[in-house]
Amino acid sequence: MQSWEGRWPLVGRQSHLDSFRKELSDGRIRGWLVCGPAGVGKTRLTEEFLGLAAAAERRTVKAVASRAAAQVPLGAIAHILPASVDMTDPVQGFRAVAEALSGLPQPTVVLVDDLHLLDNSSAALLGQLLDSGTIVLIGTARTGERTSDVVDALLQRGDDIRRTDLDHMSRDQVEELLQRVLEGPVSRRALHTLLSTSDGNPLFLRELVLGAVAQENLTLTDGVWDISEEPLPVTPHLKDLIAGRIASSRPSARPLLESLAFCRALSLSDATALADRADLEYLERSGIAEISVQGARVIVTLAHPLYGEVIAADTSALRRYDLALLQADRVESHGLRRRDDALHVASWRLAATGTAAPGLLRQAAAIAMNSNDNEQAIELLTAIKPDQHTIESRVLLGRALMHTGQLERAEAVLAEADTLAGNDFEKFITATTRCTNLFWADPDPAPAVAVCAAARAALSDQTAAQQLRLMEGAMLTVGGSPVEGLRILADLPDEPPQDALDVWLATISAKTSGLTFVGEVERARALAERAKSIHESVGEGKLLPHPVMQVAPLALALMEMGEIDQARELCLRAADGLRASHSPVARQFLAFESARAEWLAGRPVSARRWYAEGVVTTRTYRLDRVARLHLSGLMACAALVGDIDTATSLIPDYEASGSIGALPGEESVGVAWLHAARGELSRARDVLRTAADWARQSGHLVSEAIALTDIARLGDPKAVQERLAEISAQCDGALTSARARFVTALATEDPQRLMACSEELEHMGARLLAAEAAAAAANAWRRRGDTRKVTSATGHASRLADRCEGARTPILSTTGEAVEPLTKREQEIALLAATGKTSKAISQHLTLSVRTVDNHLQRIYLKLGVRSRADLALALKYEETSAQS
Repeated sequence: MQSWEGRWPLVGRQSHLDSFRKELSDGRIRGWLVCGPAGVGKTRLTEEFLGLAAAAERRTVKAVASRAAAQVPLGAIAHILPASVDMTDPVQGFRAVAEALSGLPQPTVVLVDDLHLLDNSSAALLGQLLDSGTIVLIGTARTGERTSDVVDALLQRGDDIRRTDLDHMSRDQVEELLQRVLEGPVSRRALHTLLSTSDGNPLFLRELVLGAVAQENLTLTDGVWDISEEPLPVTPHLKDLIAGRIASSRPSARPLLESLAFCRALSLSDATALADRADLEYLERSGIAEISVQGARVIVTLAHPLYGEVIAADTSALRRYDLALLQADRVESHGLRRRDDALHVASWRLAATGTAAPGLLRQAAAIAMNSNDNEQAIELLTAIKPDQHTIESRVLLGRALMHTGQLERAEAVLAEADTLAGNDFEKFITATTRCTNLFWADPDPAPAVAVCAAARAALSDQTAAQQLRLMEGAMLTVGGSPVEGLRILADLPDEPPQDALDVWLATISAKTSGLTFVGEVERARALAERAKSIHESVGEGKLLPHPVMQVAPLALALMEMGEIDQARELCLRAADGLRASHSPVARQFLAFESARAEWLAGRPVSARRWYAEGVVTTRTYRLDRVARLHLSGLMACAALVGDIDTATSLIPDYEASGSIGALPGEESVGVAWLHAARGELSRARDVLRTAADWARQSGHLVSEAIALTDIARLGDPKAVQERLAEISAQCDGALTSARARFVTALATEDPQRLMACSEELEHMGARLLAAEAAAAAANAWRRRGDTRKVTSATGHASRLADRCEGARTPILSTTGEAVEPLTKREQEIALLAATGKTSKAISQHLTLSVRTVDNHLQRIYLKLGVRSRADLALALKYEETSAQS
């Protein structure tokens, strides 16, 4: 990071550099003008242009225009004029300058930064030098700035000047830049926060990253850069940059800027009440404010999220008080006609006076939660005095606390509401929210189920009691007992009843997940798609979960249908939609499904980012429900790319976490692949056998299939072949059937079937499994002496492996160009030796004599063409994977 504190790498501008290099050489273009808003990298790009010109042995000079230099004729370019030239006579002066510069073999390349600020004399002289062919010009200009006619004539010179308009960086460009600067992967949450706060402005992004690293808001955790929930610090330099930009506006526009900073958005009529149209036009033209149409309203906002922060910091508390009450009075005078008016008025009055009418606060909190702004809802609801709360407002507060990860505080609020609940309705809404909160807080579903059972016994309304019974079934289904839970959920209709939409949406996701667990994948997908459609069509009610909670079970079903890439894209879109909401519970579950999809796709680096994000969310909010799954996945990803130290460091947290019960076969994947990375294949298989047995006992067929497939991949396909075939017959998910066929082909060493499996798995998006199938086929054909097919299969395996982000597995590591493939025993000994274990340690681990181990090693060396353990590690590509990680 230290190496980038001065100048950051240029990202996303290579096409511009290539065009400049070519056009400068051709000589057909006499100038390049780079335009765009402040901070998008105009100066940075043109300095690279100047460097390319210097590398082409051109004479280069640079000038910087400014408002101060513009007060003096030729002030901006005086230093590049020959000292002997007298410019008091413009005609003779121009001729003298042209003669002084024309003695060079090629035109001088002149860079003028902030060309729009040039004085008329400088602009006229540069124009004349351009026309005479004495110079080629590179310039930057800020869009939206007013210029003189002379400067306009220089900026608008037709085809001889190549104009390039730069905009803010895209998400992919920001991600590439961050990974290059930070020298490691960045979590999606950190990427979104930095992208949304900087708005893709490279200059702002740089300052935000430097400030976040310095204040430890942005830290390296488990091999991934992640960001805290705290607001990003604004560095003094960034503050000065923004303040200088805002200071360019007229003083008469200050009241409008302060109101926009405090209120975020104003109607056009309210904005023009604070500033005249000329001020407003200037703010829009200069990029400080934006005017947009939202429905039937014209809205004015600040153009960048950081502008408001800087303006607010320079606004006194008394002034903020006046602004808040003034705007609240103005909106109330219109009669709170629009949906969000109550929310805005309540927020402004609360900010100004610390209080507002209880009814207004409750109404505003409901609106905030309808927009999934749980933090604002908490702020509004906690301002209500205890004796002014209703049961519904307490439940609303409990729900908001729950979805922001404040589970202990939510339980205290909901337990009090439970005690005060009087009628069936109050008991019901309290119980449903409270049991959900307890379910997120504890991997053991028993406490949550007990709350439901107790409330059910106290209700006289049998319909409400049945809905609580369905809640119990949902928690059992995703809490480790899918068969029992689905039996209860058999009474849950596929279509939601009109009077119980909240319970239906809360339980349908559990049912769809449970159906996938037990292998009824096609039905799970259909239900999940229906639930997602219904939830999105109604939006969010005050007791509904975030709609993204319907995405997780749908993604799970899509994966097991063999549509892994579709699941990945679904999760990415949902994550983007969730970023604006502070919903740690939803974020954690979505992070797991995103990570799982990347893992199944054979992308351990991408999966690692999601798993790491889930781990950070777990630690921050003590959301233990899926902590073990995230830790296991993170461990597996680190191991798969050779980062054994990180994987090992996660073991204490993993062992301290509780089992979720769902997907039990996958809870042990991390430990298993860590053993495999150490070369301890038999130990890895033992861990997976235990996991598979547990999954089988609890009815998690899909999870069992994953564990059994990994046993096969780690050297023992014959032991699991029959059971996987049985699971395949019971499941309708295409991926489970493909796994079974792959394992059968491994067990029978059938190269043609292995290649068919490779093609099928690649089509499903499971590229690492596809690469392993092709590698195993190459080994099988090698044993048969079919060199042509060996070459073809090896090439296919390599092509697929190249798309797997440096993942290395035993099957891939022992293929290469070996004349004869390693046996299973040789493979295990080779992997142990490659990690540095002595022959004695290997003999003790495998219960063999040292002599036997040494004999095996000699055969391994002969087959792989190596002479030592160090050479063996290189042959198996362990050092390569360590470098990639």
